Amino acid sequence: MYLFPWSLVVFLVFTHCSTPNECNTTYDSHQPDTLTVVASRLWSSGTYQNYLGALAKQHGHIIKWVNASELDALQLAGVLQETDGILLTGGADIHPARYLQAQDSISCGTIDTQRDSLESFLLTWVDRTHIPCFGICRGMQFMNVHGGGTLHPHLPDFLGTDAHRAGNEEHHRDTTHQVRALLPVAGVQTGSHSKVVSHHHQGVNKLAETLEMWACSPDGLVEGLRRIDTIQYPCYVGVQWHPERSDKNQDLVEPLGTFFIQSMQ
Repeated sequence: MYLFPWSLVVFLVFTHCSTPNECNTTYDSHQPDTLTVVASRLWSSGTYQNYLGALAKQHGHIIKWVNASELDALQLAGVLQETDGILLTGGADIHPARYLQAQDSISCGTIDTQRDSLESFLLTWVDRTHIPCFGICRGMQFMNVHGGGTLHPHLPDFLGTDAHRAGNEEHHRDTTHQVRALLPVAGVQTGSHSKVVSHHHQGVNKLAETLEMWACSPDGLVEGLRRIDTIQYPCYVGVQWHPERSDKNQDLVEPLGTFFIQSMQ
């Protein structure tokens, strides 16, 4: 639905607004107890909304959701002026041309280049404003690519196993495995571990220079990323697993969403 050239929108937004609230917009201002979250894409299952919505309610807030995939570029540029946080959700593969390895596309599944452009636009906004950003699954992978990192196009070719997307078609080929925190991040303590749900076949290869790994799986795959500069980017966190679909009451599930919510306050 991107009817307006992204490059022109970036020019218009980033050269005419010196601060996020400087530009006039027709988008309705939100109420004090409402947090506006722009998600790169939302799905009919409502799992992201349910996960974060419940945590926001515990802290006296409600979330106003904006599905960026349903907006054209000019509409999105206006919405971003009143946005409290960015959520990059799961989805189709990232085109390997984004990290200069276009030949790897032969190993990919469905590729969504429009989604790539959209998330590049959203992360450029985050780069400029430093607003809270939470990436899940594909979202974490795109954080790495946006920062100059690369991906394994098909993990079974690298790991020799389909451990990160096993199961069966009836269960959407989800799999569960352990993830361990290597650093204290987002309310999670070093050494904390949880059994989480994953569903992916691409994975981080070369780490972007602006990012560091804070969680991994037993096979050594990067499972959690954050900005090294936590002063300018206090909430720029990505996870490879799906906390919104994992069992509740775990160290690597609720604290992540709570950190995102509290950062937006």
